[in-house]
Amino acid sequence: MTNNRTVTCQHCKKELPPDHKGHCPSCGSNKILFKISVGDGVILLRGGLQIRKKVKGFHEFAIKIVQRWRPSGDPKLGGGVNCELVIDKEKGIKHHITRDALTGEITHEEHEPLSRHKHQPKQQDKRWKQKSR
Repeated sequence: MTNNRTVTCQHCKKELPPDHKGHCPSCGSNKILFKISVGDGVILLRGGLQIRKKVKGFHEFAIKIVQRWRPSGDPKLGGGVNCELVIDKEKGIKHHITRDALTGEITHEEHEPLSRHKHQPKQQDKRWKQKSR
């Protein structure tokens, strides 16, 4: 069994050295794809990203952007899904898009004003409110 590792920039498609770390030296992108071949199979390492813009006057954040891979409970989506979530309190909007990780096909899409979005408190928040009464 042979082990082979390839590292490629997802933006400019340049192949990088197997021990590469950091941004792409050609285009500066931080979207780096690591592939490890083990025998006849390929393992894709997946990650996520969360960014929050904090501004005085907004609770927790003004803008939150989350991009991540998640496994799916749907057997048709065996490769999982890529989720993109944008909550922009400054503009009062929420965007949520879910795509099949293998085909890129959109499986769920919603765009709504935050005034229509109903925040569901976490179970621990509900317990804390009950205790504080």
